Amino acid sequence: MMDAGASRTMEEIRVYGDPEVAEVGVLRFRGNERTTVEVVDGLTPPQTRREKWVINISTQFGCPVGCPFCDAALDYAGNPTTAELLDQVRWALERHPGAAAACAKLKVHFARMGEPSLNDAVLEAMDRLPEVVRSAGLWCCVATIKPRGRDRWFDELRMLKERYYRGCFQLQFSVQSTDERDRDRLIPMRHATLEELADYGRGFFMPGDRKVVLNFALARDVGFDPGIIRKVFEPERFAIKLTPVNPTAAGKQNGFETVLRSESDRMIADACRHLDAAGYDVVLSVGDEREDQIGSNCGQAVRVERDLRAQRTQAAAGA
Repeated sequence: MMDAGASRTMEEIRVYGDPEVAEVGVLRFRGNERTTVEVVDGLTPPQTRREKWVINISTQFGCPVGCPFCDAALDYAGNPTTAELLDQVRWALERHPGAAAACAKLKVHFARMGEPSLNDAVLEAMDRLPEVVRSAGLWCCVATIKPRGRDRWFDELRMLKERYYRGCFQLQFSVQSTDERDRDRLIPMRHATLEELADYGRGFFMPGDRKVVLNFALARDVGFDPGIIRKVFEPERFAIKLTPVNPTAAGKQNGFETVLRSESDRMIADACRHLDAAGYDVVLSVGDEREDQIGSNCGQAVRVERDLRAQRTQAAAGA
């Protein structure tokens, strides 16, 4: 049963995946195909849902940023409201009654489709999240490119973290490369430079907080220099997360190949050793290959659903 704060406009279109890894819900709002989102109800094997549960919600209907390896790129239809954001969380919670209260670490990621800092409702949703997720293990997470022109949003984010989530908040910057020219190509929206990310992160991190995570989705022929990381970011405040470029349709069309899971693994292993020796926490997040088989990467579920609709329409027209 929906509570009084729910939007009451959400329809479940499709759910697929592997309950032992991740299930993806394709949810439609406002009765409009364009205002469709995807929500990931996921685990981190071998941990159980009692140990760690991850709910990854869409912060926009599509995404205006246009990253060339993302299936959500440039298919943008506006922003969900606060109620619509929280309904995505409720959808996952209601699939496992009572699990939230028993969960040691329940991470709600404001990421997925969309750039969270381009939606003011994300801040209000984070403010109300403890009312919706009744769990002592609640964590709040934001993944962002840190677009220019959103300084007020990020100032308010810092205050929200201090008010509700000290020690249980994860800020992740989608950095992708240490080469600013490559970053401009991979993130085709005006965004913070490496030095600007470092300046904000220094003010965001406080004693007792989780370190600010710098995420690099490592693509072939994209610059990644541990020396630049050491020059710009302090290991006391920043952690490094290295992930593959996910096998999306857009990535394939644009010629992106991952460095991880390739013959370049040894090069990355050397880089990790250098960063580790310099005092950084380094996470090599290759993930479970079943996630790729499921198609739980950003934008994939909505893109598949859109393609299926187009096929059905074409078949009906030809009948």
